[in-house]
Amino acid sequence: MVTVLLSGGLGNQMFQYAAAKALAKRLNTDLAIDTYNLSKKTQTTVRNFELDIFDTEYKFTSSLKGKLLIKGRPFIQKHRDFFLKLGFFTDTYAILYQPVFEKIKGSILMSGYFQNEKYFKSISQEIHTGFSFKVPLKGENIEIATRIAQTESVSVHIRRGDYISNKHAASNFITCDKEYYRKAIAHISTIHTTSSFFVFSDDIEWVRENIDFGNNTVNLIDWNKDSLSYIDMQLMSLCKHNIIANSSFSWWGAWLNANPEKIVIAPNRWFSEE
Repeated sequence: MVTVLLSGGLGNQMFQYAAAKALAKRLNTDLAIDTYNLSKKTQTTVRNFELDIFDTEYKFTSSLKGKLLIKGRPFIQKHRDFFLKLGFFTDTYAILYQPVFEKIKGSILMSGYFQNEKYFKSISQEIHTGFSFKVPLKGENIEIATRIAQTESVSVHIRRGDYISNKHAASNFITCDKEYYRKAIAHISTIHTTSSFFVFSDDIEWVRENIDFGNNTVNLIDWNKDSLSYIDMQLMSLCKHNIIANSSFSWWGAWLNANPEKIVIAPNRWFSEE
Protein backbone atom coordinates (compact mmCIF):
# COMPACT_ATOMS: atom_id res chain seq x y z
CA MET A 1 0.00 0.00 0.00
CA VAL A 2 1.09 3.58 -0.68
CA THR A 3 0.28 6.03 2.13
CA VAL A 4 0.78 9.78 1.80
CA LEU A 5 0.94 12.21 4.72
CA LEU A 6 -0.91 15.34 3.63
CA SER A 7 0.26 18.84 4.56
CA GLY A 8 -0.39 22.37 3.37
CA GLY A 9 -3.33 23.81 1.47
CA LEU A 10 -5.30 22.56 -1.51
CA GLY A 11 -2.54 22.99 -4.09
CA ASN A 12 0.00 21.15 -1.94
CA GLN A 13 -2.45 18.36 -1.19
CA MET A 14 -3.07 17.93 -4.91
CA PHE A 15 0.65 17.50 -5.61
CA GLN A 16 0.98 14.98 -2.79
CA TYR A 17 -2.06 13.01 -3.89
CA ALA A 18 -0.96 13.01 -7.55
CA ALA A 19 2.53 11.70 -6.74
CA ALA A 20 1.15 9.01 -4.43
CA LYS A 21 -1.51 8.02 -6.97
CA ALA A 22 1.11 7.58 -9.68
CA LEU A 23 3.22 5.40 -7.39
CA ALA A 24 0.23 3.30 -6.30
CA LYS A 25 -0.71 2.85 -9.95
CA ARG A 26 2.80 1.65 -10.84
CA LEU A 27 2.90 -0.74 -7.89
CA ASN A 28 -0.67 -1.92 -8.53
CA THR A 29 -1.67 -1.29 -4.93
CA ASP A 30 -4.09 0.80 -2.85
CA LEU A 31 -3.67 4.48 -1.99
CA ALA A 32 -4.29 5.71 1.55
CA ILE A 33 -4.29 9.25 2.92
CA ASP A 34 -3.09 10.18 6.40
CA THR A 35 -4.38 13.57 7.60
CA TYR A 36 -2.66 13.55 11.01
CA ASN A 37 -0.27 16.34 9.99
CA LEU A 38 -3.18 18.66 9.13
CA SER A 39 -4.40 18.57 12.73
CA LYS A 40 -1.04 19.51 14.26
CA LYS A 41 -0.36 23.03 15.47
CA THR A 42 2.44 24.58 13.42
CA GLN A 43 3.89 27.99 12.61
CA THR A 44 2.35 27.86 9.16
CA THR A 45 -1.21 28.66 8.09
CA VAL A 46 -3.80 26.25 9.54
CA ARG A 47 -5.04 23.83 6.86
CA ASN A 48 -7.89 21.34 6.48
CA PHE A 49 -8.40 18.30 4.29
CA GLU A 50 -9.59 19.70 0.94
CA LEU A 51 -9.43 16.91 -1.64
CA ASP A 52 -13.07 16.02 -1.10
CA ILE A 53 -14.03 18.68 -3.67
CA PHE A 54 -12.82 16.26 -6.36
CA ASP A 55 -14.07 12.92 -7.59
CA THR A 56 -10.90 11.08 -6.53
CA GLU A 57 -10.42 7.63 -5.02
CA TYR A 58 -8.60 6.96 -1.74
CA LYS A 59 -9.09 5.66 1.75
CA PHE A 60 -8.09 7.18 5.07
CA THR A 61 -5.59 5.74 7.48
CA SER A 62 -3.71 6.76 10.60
CA SER A 63 -0.69 4.94 11.92
CA LEU A 64 2.09 5.12 14.46
CA LYS A 65 4.50 5.01 11.54
CA GLY A 66 3.05 8.26 10.20
CA LYS A 67 3.36 10.02 13.53
CA LEU A 68 6.91 8.74 13.85
CA LEU A 69 7.82 10.17 10.45
CA ILE A 70 6.43 13.58 11.36
CA LYS A 71 8.16 13.75 14.71
CA GLY A 72 11.45 12.38 13.40
CA ARG A 73 11.44 14.04 9.98
CA PRO A 74 14.72 16.03 10.37
CA PHE A 75 16.59 12.87 11.37
CA ILE A 76 14.86 10.78 8.69
CA GLN A 77 15.69 13.43 6.09
CA LYS A 78 19.35 13.29 7.08
CA HIS A 79 19.40 9.53 6.53
CA ARG A 80 16.95 9.28 3.63
CA ASP A 81 18.60 6.33 1.88
CA PHE A 82 18.53 4.19 5.00
CA PHE A 83 14.92 5.02 5.87
CA LEU A 84 13.81 4.45 2.28
CA LYS A 85 14.72 0.79 2.83
CA LEU A 86 12.39 0.83 5.86
CA GLY A 87 9.48 2.17 3.80
CA PHE A 88 9.80 5.96 4.28
CA PHE A 89 10.07 8.26 1.27
CA THR A 90 10.65 11.98 1.81
CA ASP A 91 11.58 14.69 -0.67
CA THR A 92 14.59 16.94 -0.18
CA TYR A 93 13.30 20.12 -1.78
CA ALA A 94 9.72 20.93 -2.73
CA ILE A 95 10.19 21.38 -6.50
CA LEU A 96 13.15 19.02 -6.99
CA TYR A 97 12.28 15.66 -8.54
CA GLN A 98 13.85 12.60 -6.89
CA PRO A 99 14.65 9.93 -9.55
CA VAL A 100 14.76 7.26 -6.83
CA PHE A 101 10.97 7.58 -6.88
CA GLU A 102 10.99 5.34 -9.95
CA LYS A 103 12.73 2.51 -8.07
CA ILE A 104 10.46 2.36 -5.01
CA LYS A 105 8.96 -1.04 -4.31
CA GLY A 106 6.74 -2.51 -1.61
CA SER A 107 4.70 -0.71 1.02
CA ILE A 108 5.74 2.94 1.35
CA LEU A 109 4.89 6.01 3.45
CA MET A 110 5.38 9.32 1.63
CA SER A 111 5.93 12.73 3.21
CA GLY A 112 6.86 15.89 1.36
CA TYR A 113 5.56 18.40 -1.16
CA PHE A 114 6.46 16.65 -4.45
CA GLN A 115 5.82 19.85 -6.44
CA ASN A 116 7.13 18.51 -9.72
CA GLU A 117 5.00 17.23 -12.59
CA LYS A 118 7.49 14.42 -13.24
CA TYR A 119 6.07 12.54 -10.25
CA PHE A 120 2.71 12.03 -11.96
CA LYS A 121 3.34 12.74 -15.65
CA SER A 122 2.89 9.05 -16.46
CA ILE A 123 -0.79 9.26 -15.46
CA SER A 124 -1.43 12.95 -16.20
CA GLN A 125 -4.73 12.31 -18.00
CA GLU A 126 -6.02 10.24 -15.10
CA ILE A 127 -5.02 12.96 -12.66
CA HIS A 128 -6.72 15.59 -14.83
CA THR A 129 -9.91 13.55 -14.87
CA GLY A 130 -9.74 12.85 -11.14
CA PHE A 131 -9.37 16.54 -10.37
CA SER A 132 -12.82 17.31 -11.77
CA PHE A 133 -14.78 19.60 -9.48
CA LYS A 134 -17.83 17.78 -8.12
CA VAL A 135 -20.07 20.75 -7.31
CA PRO A 136 -21.46 22.84 -10.21
CA LEU A 137 -20.89 26.59 -10.14
CA LYS A 138 -23.63 28.76 -8.69
CA GLY A 139 -24.79 32.38 -8.65
CA GLU A 140 -22.26 35.03 -9.65
CA ASN A 141 -19.64 32.36 -10.38
CA ILE A 142 -21.81 31.12 -13.25
CA GLU A 143 -21.84 34.66 -14.64
CA ILE A 144 -18.04 34.83 -14.41
CA ALA A 145 -17.70 31.42 -16.09
CA THR A 146 -19.89 32.65 -18.95
CA ARG A 147 -17.72 35.73 -19.43
CA ILE A 148 -14.62 33.54 -19.33
CA ALA A 149 -16.01 31.32 -22.08
CA GLN A 150 -17.05 34.23 -24.29
CA THR A 151 -13.79 36.23 -24.14
CA GLU A 152 -10.03 35.87 -24.62
CA SER A 153 -9.90 35.26 -20.89
CA VAL A 154 -6.74 35.48 -18.80
CA SER A 155 -6.68 34.53 -15.13
CA VAL A 156 -4.38 36.57 -12.87
CA HIS A 157 -3.64 35.14 -9.44
CA ILE A 158 -2.22 37.63 -6.95
CA ARG A 159 -1.41 36.08 -3.61
CA ARG A 160 -0.35 38.28 -0.75
CA GLY A 161 -2.12 37.33 2.52
CA ASP A 162 0.02 34.87 4.47
CA TYR A 163 3.03 35.56 2.23
CA ILE A 164 3.16 38.90 4.01
CA SER A 165 1.40 38.40 7.36
CA ASN A 166 2.79 34.98 8.31
CA LYS A 167 6.46 35.18 9.34
CA HIS A 168 7.17 31.57 8.41
CA ALA A 169 5.66 31.92 4.93
CA ALA A 170 7.24 35.33 4.38
CA SER A 171 10.69 33.96 5.14
CA ASN A 172 10.30 31.12 2.62
CA PHE A 173 8.43 32.68 -0.29
CA ILE A 174 8.95 35.81 -2.32
CA THR A 175 5.89 37.95 -3.08
CA CYS A 176 5.37 38.68 -6.77
CA ASP A 177 5.56 42.48 -7.20
CA LYS A 178 3.67 44.81 -9.49
CA GLU A 179 6.53 44.81 -12.02
CA TYR A 180 6.08 41.06 -12.53
CA TYR A 181 2.37 41.53 -13.22
CA ARG A 182 2.99 44.59 -15.41
CA LYS A 183 5.31 42.61 -17.69
CA ALA A 184 3.00 39.59 -17.75
CA ILE A 185 -0.05 41.68 -18.64
CA ALA A 186 1.92 43.53 -21.34
CA HIS A 187 3.11 40.24 -22.86
CA ILE A 188 -0.38 38.75 -23.04
CA SER A 189 -1.82 42.01 -24.38
CA THR A 190 0.74 42.05 -27.19
CA ILE A 191 -0.38 38.61 -28.36
CA HIS A 192 -4.11 39.03 -27.68
CA THR A 193 -5.09 42.70 -27.99
CA THR A 194 -8.65 42.08 -26.78
CA SER A 195 -7.82 40.18 -23.61
CA SER A 196 -10.22 40.10 -20.71
CA PHE A 197 -8.52 39.70 -17.32
CA PHE A 198 -10.04 37.80 -14.41
CA VAL A 199 -8.21 38.67 -11.20
CA PHE A 200 -8.22 36.36 -8.18
CA SER A 201 -6.64 37.79 -5.06
CA ASP A 202 -6.79 37.90 -1.28
CA ASP A 203 -5.91 41.61 -1.45
CA ILE A 204 -8.14 43.25 -4.05
CA GLU A 205 -7.46 46.74 -2.67
CA TRP A 206 -3.75 46.30 -3.39
CA VAL A 207 -4.66 45.21 -6.91
CA ARG A 208 -6.81 48.29 -7.48
CA GLU A 209 -4.03 50.58 -6.26
CA ASN A 210 -1.05 48.94 -7.94
CA ILE A 211 -1.95 46.97 -11.08
CA ASP A 212 -2.65 48.73 -14.37
CA PHE A 213 -4.54 46.69 -16.94
CA GLY A 214 -4.62 49.48 -19.51
CA ASN A 215 -7.73 49.49 -21.68
CA ASN A 216 -8.43 45.80 -21.13
CA THR A 217 -11.61 44.55 -19.47
CA VAL A 218 -10.97 43.59 -15.84
CA ASN A 219 -13.07 41.37 -13.57
CA LEU A 220 -12.15 41.30 -9.87
CA ILE A 221 -13.16 38.11 -8.04
CA ASP A 222 -12.83 38.11 -4.25
CA TRP A 223 -16.01 36.51 -2.91
CA ASN A 224 -15.01 32.82 -2.87
CA LYS A 225 -13.68 32.54 0.66
CA ASP A 226 -12.86 29.88 3.25
CA SER A 227 -14.38 26.51 2.30
CA LEU A 228 -15.41 27.93 -1.09
CA SER A 229 -11.98 29.32 -2.03
CA TYR A 230 -11.38 26.32 -4.31
CA ILE A 231 -13.89 27.87 -6.74
CA ASP A 232 -11.21 30.39 -7.68
CA MET A 233 -9.06 27.51 -8.93
CA GLN A 234 -12.07 26.12 -10.76
CA LEU A 235 -12.62 29.44 -12.53
CA MET A 236 -8.90 29.85 -13.28
CA SER A 237 -8.93 26.47 -15.00
CA LEU A 238 -11.71 27.67 -17.33
CA CYS A 239 -9.71 30.68 -18.54
CA LYS A 240 -7.92 30.46 -21.88
CA HIS A 241 -4.62 31.75 -20.47
CA ASN A 242 -3.10 32.11 -17.02
CA ILE A 243 -0.78 34.46 -15.16
CA ILE A 244 0.10 32.65 -11.96
CA ALA A 245 1.76 33.56 -8.69
CA ASN A 246 4.43 31.46 -6.98
CA SER A 247 1.62 29.39 -5.58
CA SER A 248 0.71 25.73 -6.01
CA PHE A 249 -2.93 26.86 -5.99
CA SER A 250 -2.65 28.88 -9.20
CA TRP A 251 -0.16 26.38 -10.69
CA TRP A 252 -2.95 23.80 -10.60
CA GLY A 253 -5.46 26.30 -11.96
CA ALA A 254 -3.21 26.68 -15.01
CA TRP A 255 -2.41 22.96 -15.26
CA LEU A 256 -6.11 22.06 -15.29
CA ASN A 257 -6.70 24.58 -18.08
CA ALA A 258 -7.50 22.34 -21.08
CA ASN A 259 -6.90 24.98 -23.77
CA PRO A 260 -4.25 23.44 -26.10
CA GLU A 261 -3.08 26.94 -27.10
CA LYS A 262 -2.91 28.36 -23.59
CA ILE A 263 -0.24 30.83 -22.56
CA VAL A 264 0.95 30.39 -18.98
CA ILE A 265 3.21 32.98 -17.37
CA ALA A 266 4.92 32.07 -14.10
CA PRO A 267 7.54 33.79 -11.93
CA ASN A 268 11.16 32.72 -12.34
CA ARG A 269 11.67 32.57 -8.58
CA TRP A 270 9.28 31.02 -6.10
CA PHE A 271 11.33 30.75 -2.93
CA SER A 272 13.47 33.21 -1.00
CA GLU A 273 16.47 30.89 -1.14
CA GLU A 274 16.88 29.98 -4.81
